[in-house]
Amino acid sequence: MRTGIAALLLAVTISGCAPSAVHISQHDPDNLRPTACEQAWTRARQSERLQKDQPDSRSQAWVQAARECPARLDEATVHAAQALATSQSGQADRRTATLRLVQAAQRLDPLAKALPAELADQAITGEDRSGFELSVLAARKTDAAWMLTLADAHTAAAQILVGQAKHDPRQGVYPTTDLLAHPDECTDPANGIQAPTPALIEMDTARALLAVGRKLNGSSGTIRTDASQNAKSRQEATSALVDMIVAHLSMAMNLGYPATSSALLQAPKR
Repeated sequence: MRTGIAALLLAVTISGCAPSAVHISQHDPDNLRPTACEQAWTRARQSERLQKDQPDSRSQAWVQAARECPARLDEATVHAAQALATSQSGQADRRTATLRLVQAAQRLDPLAKALPAELADQAITGEDRSGFELSVLAARKTDAAWMLTLADAHTAAAQILVGQAKHDPRQGVYPTTDLLAHPDECTDPANGIQAPTPALIEMDTARALLAVGRKLNGSSGTIRTDASQNAKSRQEATSALVDMIVAHLSMAMNLGYPATSSALLQAPKR
């Protein structure tokens, strides 16, 4: 299995979207208003207390926080996926998680239009490699129709993303030595956690997109796009990226990756 990207999250900081010092002016009372990030983060925190039995609503609140708070993209998307993980287990919920990923992949066109070449290559290769690896694992099992569906979703995501790219970075075939040596369970090189191999494939894909998101988001909280693109286009690109990351994280947890914050919100091993 390929070497993992750095850990899913660096240690959680108390900065991110925490309120900064406010300059008070008699002539500009708007300075006292909370930012969109602060409002979204507060709503998401409140949803954890008030909507414990409504995982979809809690997840959506964190999705909105991820869209509004680029500096805390990792943390917010993890919380969104964790909310979904509280209600998803077994084959029935695996179908739901797979459907979520398939649908998110189908809505990637706005992101494809916004990605600069280098980041497009990273996202495309991440999805294509994961699709290949899952298809290899599926070929070794007799009851892996769901895994083939999942592999197809990755491949479709790569295809949509490459539609706007200047060149096609997909290799089609990737090294399989580590994958075949550990087809059922392997160690996550980012943190030393033992996890089912398909789950780690999903986690690696999420990390690839999180890395793209960290480079893509500007300090203003919107995706850096061509000047000709309007605010709506940037919002759609951000939403597509967040939805896909949450879908990958949710799928990884459904497949057996630990859903605890202690497993997800930690610095990489040295």
